[in-house]
Amino acid sequence: MTTRRGSARRGITMLDAGGGFDLEAGASWLQPAKRAELAHARAVELRRRLAELVGGAQPAPGTAAQARLRAEQASLRAANAWRAALHRHVEAEQAHLRAAAAHEQAAMTVGDEECDMHQTAAERHRAAAAAHQATVAYLSASDSPDATSARVLHEQ
Repeated sequence: MTTRRGSARRGITMLDAGGGFDLEAGASWLQPAKRAELAHARAVELRRRLAELVGGAQPAPGTAAQARLRAEQASLRAANAWRAALHRHVEAEQAHLRAAAAHEQAAMTVGDEECDMHQTAAERHRAAAAAHQATVAYLSASDSPDATSARVLHEQ
């Protein structure tokens, strides 16, 4: 799979293996965890290609070195995306918990109708915080790109 550089706001597109556009994959760029996952998959693919070049006949001098450099760069980008996604979800979880606490505090100082509104908002913020916490747990439990890169490069 190859990607074009850009951002979701500028209409990033994804190309499938046949060179066609994959519109569903383009929408996933809005999610940091998905971006990290895709960057990690790209790094793994580049490392696989590097292993093929190193293990087989090299078509041109320096091809394996260039592939290795690109694989290392892709690994670094994947690791940075993974860490950034993890950090953003931790920050978002904390922000939602602070907002929930603020709504609960506000609920104590207002009338019944507004109290219900603040309690509902606090519940929504707690649910959003739980969703971010689940994503943090998923990212923390998954094999980080740093660990995968070190293991693959060590095996070569």
